[in-house]
Amino acid sequence: MRGLIVLLAVAFVTSPALADDVPADLNGHWAIDNKCDSPENALHIVDGMATLGTGDAMAITYFADDSPDGNGAIHWAEEGNVDNFEYAKDRDELLYNSEGYGMGIAPTVYSRCN
Repeated sequence: MRGLIVLLAVAFVTSPALADDVPADLNGHWAIDNKCDSPENALHIVDGMATLGTGDAMAITYFADDSPDGNGAIHWAEEGNVDNFEYAKDRDELLYNSEGYGMGIAPTVYSRCN
């Protein structure tokens, strides 16, 4: 019985957090340095899918309180992908962490295109 309790406790602690729906206000076209006409610098989000640059659309997930700063963040739904887009709501920007949070590379800033 004691082994079962330990096993259940470990399973609970290591279970991934449940994702939230991607907020509708994050849908749209985003770009680096406001280069909205440049596909290489673009991020397009719609209906739980995102296209980065000229790549293929991929499924995304959203966690409302995920980043070290307590901001929400978009992650690729595919397992093993650590890069993410942290939503800085106060600036209406997405901060692209290409190697995950705090890995020594400054985030790339994506601004909303009109």
